[in-house]
Amino acid sequence: MRKRILDLKQISDAALKADSPPPEKPAEGAGQKAEDEQRLQIISFFLDGEEYAFEVADAVEVLRPRQMTEVPRTPEFIKGILCVRGEMVPVMDLKKRLGIGAADCKRLCRILITSIEDLKAGFLVDRLSGVKDVPVSSIGPALEGERAFKFLKGLIATKEKPIKLLNAAKLIDLTH
Repeated sequence: MRKRILDLKQISDAALKADSPPPEKPAEGAGQKAEDEQRLQIISFFLDGEEYAFEVADAVEVLRPRQMTEVPRTPEFIKGILCVRGEMVPVMDLKKRLGIGAADCKRLCRILITSIEDLKAGFLVDRLSGVKDVPVSSIGPALEGERAFKFLKGLIATKEKPIKLLNAAKLIDLTH
């Protein structure tokens, strides 16, 4: 009896497969452009109402603000250091680093940890926007008069305002 139930189940499944139409294949060339286009994942955030971003490859994690240990005789944009998973990580006030004011850490403020080669640093940001997938073709050069020009990799064109793509390596390098 049990074998007969299994046989009926198999017959029923086969009949359903035969009745359903085959999956549609996209027309040749349709959607191919979108698939061929190179894309870049970014993690975007806001500073003073303007949207900025790092490449996801540079981002390690996001933390809620917490008590930092101040370090004497450091540049004023360095807020202090945090112990993150056993590593000491310097935390920078990104607004001060870019020359656009000072961090006003509120409820949505976050610390974005980046890693370039073997160097890690945290950046205080007003709030996160999220991870976005953008076409590489939408990234243009930064304009020379742009705020924080020396730290920009480029500008990402969007329907609204452009997103400023930051160079994490230059931000971490204290000689810039």
